[in-house]
Amino acid sequence: MAFNRVYGILSTVLTIALVLGLYTTVSQGYTVDESRHVTIVAVSQLPNNSYIGVAADLYVRVVCPGQGHVYVETYPLSEIDLQASTRVAAIVASAVANKSFWSCDYFASIRSDSPIIGGPSASGVTAVAFAAALLRLPLNESVVMTGMIMPDGSIGPVGGVYYKLGAAASRGAKVFLVPYGQTTDVIYTVVAQRIGPMTVYRTVTQTVDLVSYGARLGVVVKPVANVYEALHIFTNGLFSYTVGGYENKISKIYDALKPQLENMITDIKKEINRTVDESKALEPRVHNYYVRQLLSSIDSSLNGYIASGKALESQGQLYSAASSYFQALIYAYWRLYLLNAFLNSSYVPSVADSLRNQIYKDIAYVVSISRKTIDLSQLSTILNTLDRLYEAYIYLNNSLSTGYVDTSTQYLALASARLYTAMFWQNLTGLNISTNVYIKPVDLDSLATVISALAQNIYSYIIAFSSSVSIPQDIFSEAQARYIIMSTVNTSIERIALGISSIGYMYLTLLSMFMENMNSSIEALNSTVEILLTKLDDIIPIDVPLLLELSSTGDTGTRIYSLARLSMLLSIYNILEIETAQQLAQPTTTATQTKGAEQGLGTCIVYSYSYVTIERTVTTTQTQVYTYQTPCTVAQSVVPTTSEKFNIITLAIVVLAIIAIAIALRFIKTQI
Repeated sequence: MAFNRVYGILSTVLTIALVLGLYTTVSQGYTVDESRHVTIVAVSQLPNNSYIGVAADLYVRVVCPGQGHVYVETYPLSEIDLQASTRVAAIVASAVANKSFWSCDYFASIRSDSPIIGGPSASGVTAVAFAAALLRLPLNESVVMTGMIMPDGSIGPVGGVYYKLGAAASRGAKVFLVPYGQTTDVIYTVVAQRIGPMTVYRTVTQTVDLVSYGARLGVVVKPVANVYEALHIFTNGLFSYTVGGYENKISKIYDALKPQLENMITDIKKEINRTVDESKALEPRVHNYYVRQLLSSIDSSLNGYIASGKALESQGQLYSAASSYFQALIYAYWRLYLLNAFLNSSYVPSVADSLRNQIYKDIAYVVSISRKTIDLSQLSTILNTLDRLYEAYIYLNNSLSTGYVDTSTQYLALASARLYTAMFWQNLTGLNISTNVYIKPVDLDSLATVISALAQNIYSYIIAFSSSVSIPQDIFSEAQARYIIMSTVNTSIERIALGISSIGYMYLTLLSMFMENMNSSIEALNSTVEILLTKLDDIIPIDVPLLLELSSTGDTGTRIYSLARLSMLLSIYNILEIETAQQLAQPTTTATQTKGAEQGLGTCIVYSYSYVTIERTVTTTQTQVYTYQTPCTVAQSVVPTTSEKFNIITLAIVVLAIIAIAIALRFIKTQI
């Protein structure tokens, strides 16, 4: 009897061990241990100060489960910005694959014959390689790409594309992917000219059509807007992405916001009229000829924006109308401040102090909201509020740093108007339009680190080209102002808001530096926005419909900045949704053994992946399954991952232990 009890207990324990072993084997979830290789290209400077394209090899590996570590190895040693851009590439890749970034580890290794590989120009293809590994998709190694990865997945402009194309051709590339708008490049050639007994050297610029140049090299040059388009080409169409289906959600949110927009328009109109009337009362007291001329110009602009606002209002574009009235409000404030400044020398500092106190108070309030768990829509209004508050702060500082009354009062007017619009967004924070996606303060910390690192990365990249390419100082100064403040604030929510704004202006700076056709950037950004809107689907925050409408109006530069900002906000919302949901959209993978003896290929594996795909003209979501067969000559396709091998070994040990103990017990019973 004692023996039977012992035997029963041992059997139960071993059965539980077996079940646990089986559970461990099948419950690992989405496990990945995949490696990919791509060719990357860069520009190297020769001793004579001329440039040459160089090629290198990029090897990436993704291991899941992991902890969000990104490891970078380079030979020879590289600059720190490569590490920052590689991290951004890993985060973008995880978003493309709908995987939590923190659930995997990412490895990147670069081998090059050039003295140094630096800068973010290879980060776009790094994101492609990481995404392909996460999705277990093969890459066409005859495709080479250059372009900077942005946090929204768009491919930003880079320098030296002409030289990189030559390097890609030398590696046997058949397709060379470039950022939108960079199918032409400007090269600089030093030409020696003989003048009498002297030789004069001068630099000659030449614009090169890269499509034609590539054709002569046997390479097809294609522009890509984002990592989704690039991955589609790299995988020969195996990867697909979706667009559309979000229109009804956008309309519903916009309709819910109409009362707030109508109230805002009414309030701005009243503020414009009040401010103009107050300034009109002061006007007879100022007899300065220059002021009179400036007032005439101010009134012309003010009336123009009011007329534009009325037209947009009649068309139902309420947020765009409010933005036009906002511009009119700037001129109304300028009118009042200009007259007061000529009548009272202490007026500007006095108003500036009052505005500064209000800005500090409002910043503290919205930051306090972010210290608790908030809905994604609340986050969106907080980020937009902080953006406007810090813009008001920057303009306020500008007003005090100039000694000219006209410029000082203009900046003061800009600060006042921005503070006024910040109040509108602050009021939206309490609006009950929930996405049911909740953000904890800790979720914002990692995002702030990524956004800050990317801003530093792009900033360094722009400065690196300052000696050879003209930088638009008016745009870059806006980026610098936000970048500097971002480096000094203490909270994650402030760093995110300032980082997004700074990167938006840096993006516009890069486009101005390297792009010949700015309109193509609008097309590229629209493409990225479409994809991100589709990915968000039913959890679109309340700021999106307003910013989407605004990005369709204004001049080219304004539209590009608005689209870049909107696209980066959408990417952040998408990442936060993935990270906080904790239920990832995993690809459905099935493996079946097939025989390829007829072709002499041996055994191979067939994988099936489920994607949600929509054609551009379709607005309803459909599910389509893509199936591809890996080449049977690729040995790693049939080799289990490290975690799978560990589980198989564990299970085998458990089973053998059960058999061994059972035999031993039976032998003991026989002896007894």
